[in-house]
Amino acid sequence: MKRAAGVLFLTLGLIFIFSSEAWSIPAFARKYSMSCKVCHNPFPKLKPYGDEFAGNGYVIKDKETPRYNLDTGDNTLSLLRELPIAIRFDGYLSFDNAHNQRFDFSAPFVIKLMSGGEISKNISYYLYFIFTEGGEIAGLEDAFIMFNNLFKTDLDLYVGQFQVSDPLFKRELRLTYEDYRIYGVKVGQARADLTYDRGVMLTYGLPTGTDLTLEIVNGMGLDPVDDFETFDADKYKNFLV
Repeated sequence: MKRAAGVLFLTLGLIFIFSSEAWSIPAFARKYSMSCKVCHNPFPKLKPYGDEFAGNGYVIKDKETPRYNLDTGDNTLSLLRELPIAIRFDGYLSFDNAHNQRFDFSAPFVIKLMSGGEISKNISYYLYFIFTEGGEIAGLEDAFIMFNNLFKTDLDLYVGQFQVSDPLFKRELRLTYEDYRIYGVKVGQARADLTYDRGVMLTYGLPTGTDLTLEIVNGMGLDPVDDFETFDADKYKNFLV
């Protein structure tokens, strides 16, 4: 291991919602007047309740939030009263025991802008942009629209850019400094792995508590468009069940 000792000394989640009373209060916690610990413990690990909340399009069933949307008098129009935005700052103090025997202040190591929430009934979104990761601009990672409870069933549809590994385990919720490298492994000459990709994901919750998932993705990761303005460079798609 390159860094034999690492101490996380600063992880801040600063939530900015454009309201005079909303400074540094987490968007979802403020929306429902609850502590962040209801869904996370320890941060950023999700509790079962938090996992259910995320799977329901960041909505708590049967709990009204009348101040979350503007009253326009039009039942077909849904406008957010405030835009939920968060900034996460990660920094580390580390000691490289294997090579140069030095301490290193790695701060900021990651700065990311996040936003997510309910757009309309049963329609939600989530995205985040990494301003810096290890000194480089990483760009847009998660960015998807979620259609919840399709056909009045427990069928959900995600469309956009997401982590293929999310149904298995969300990498962003790990408590370790180093990543789970197996998720980034590519077999042979394949360009696909279990990190980010573009496509669609269907999830269905059975009454037994078992979740079924089907993913169809390009298999190209986050590569930019080619000369033909397309993300997928071949005619094949990748399936995950």
